[in-house]
Amino acid sequence: MISELKIRNFKSLESVDLKLGHFNLLVGANASGKSNFLDALRFLQGVGNGFNIDEALDGRLPSGTSLRWPGIRGGSKFAAFRNSDDAQAEKIEFRVTFDDEELCKIVGGETSVTSLNTLTYNLAFSVGNGDSSFDEESLSYGDTVVVPENYKHQVESFMQANTSKRREPSFYRKISIFAVVKAVSGVLTFDASPELITNSAQLVLFVSSGIADMQFLDLLPSVLRGYSYQVSRINENGEGFAAMIHEIESNGSKPALLEWLKELRPDEVDDIYALEGLNNDFMVAIKEGNHEFRAPALSEGTLRFIALAAAFFQPAMPKVLVIEEIEKGLHPSRLRLLLELMRSQSKRTGTQVFATTHSPTLLNWLTEEDRKTTFVCTRDAESGATKMRSLAKIPRFEELLEEGSHIDELFAEGWLESAPQ
Repeated sequence: MISELKIRNFKSLESVDLKLGHFNLLVGANASGKSNFLDALRFLQGVGNGFNIDEALDGRLPSGTSLRWPGIRGGSKFAAFRNSDDAQAEKIEFRVTFDDEELCKIVGGETSVTSLNTLTYNLAFSVGNGDSSFDEESLSYGDTVVVPENYKHQVESFMQANTSKRREPSFYRKISIFAVVKAVSGVLTFDASPELITNSAQLVLFVSSGIADMQFLDLLPSVLRGYSYQVSRINENGEGFAAMIHEIESNGSKPALLEWLKELRPDEVDDIYALEGLNNDFMVAIKEGNHEFRAPALSEGTLRFIALAAAFFQPAMPKVLVIEEIEKGLHPSRLRLLLELMRSQSKRTGTQVFATTHSPTLLNWLTEEDRKTTFVCTRDAESGATKMRSLAKIPRFEELLEEGSHIDELFAEGWLESAPQ
């Protein structure tokens, strides 16, 4: 799990430091920076997949060995923070910290030692004038440097000496450590302590999968209503939804999913299943008593909730699940159920959730623990920089709740955005 994320000079995120949990919620007005934060996650996903800096920012076309990658909104041209004078930041920085007991299994350490559960990936890069490049990149496990900042020089020397394919120096400035691992994993000896780090390449791959294995969902009812072919994971707009329900039926997870759906509908949902079409494709249907309702007859809210709930029972769960505007199409009375679903299932599956919302009502159902990882996004009027603060760190917030104030009222009145820093 990503336990901490620090971002410097990426889009409107001039200086953001977040301590994260299993369930993370972003709230704020339009243009406050929520989408820019999601773009930061997409960028990390591209880097984790081994794309070079230009590809991660601007996208890449599909090939015989890879899928199309769309890049981020605005691409490299708008990746760097610009101040009120339109001056562009020279360097963009990320610091991603993982806190996971699985790390100890990789290196053979004691899981009871907290410092041995922490892996930190540092990244700094520059963009502009068609010459984007990684300036700094390193990986540390606890206090031990696994991959030093000068690793690219080692890789370049190795490649020039041991392969017939010569590369320009600019090639090495544009590729990430994750691309190197896939190409020349035998090079990764570096400076790690042999007593502690038994396989530095495994730690690199741990980080790579931790940021590459993200799933973004912005579900469209028009897509959810259609037929789909067999998949192990639903696509961003809902492609593969019905086929995924078929997979959930096959792997035995349907009873648990059905329990959540019975809470959603005022009338009892007796069953959910995928109807097979003529071309090995499927369409979703639910049964209430003797009545069958196929996807085209279901409301947008019902379809979105079924798809969101089913996303937590996918055969191939992602490391990170990102959901935009989670309240879209749902009646306010059902938002508490949605929140309980995401909170409980993220812990059950180990999938880390990032979600955005504009709903004041949903905020009323946040627990004290939820408030620690619910972040209010605001924009500074002068610099345009996004500020992100957890509810728990807003001065007097908890005190106001104890005095009887409600979060939805504070949000609707704009108090959360205007609260003192």
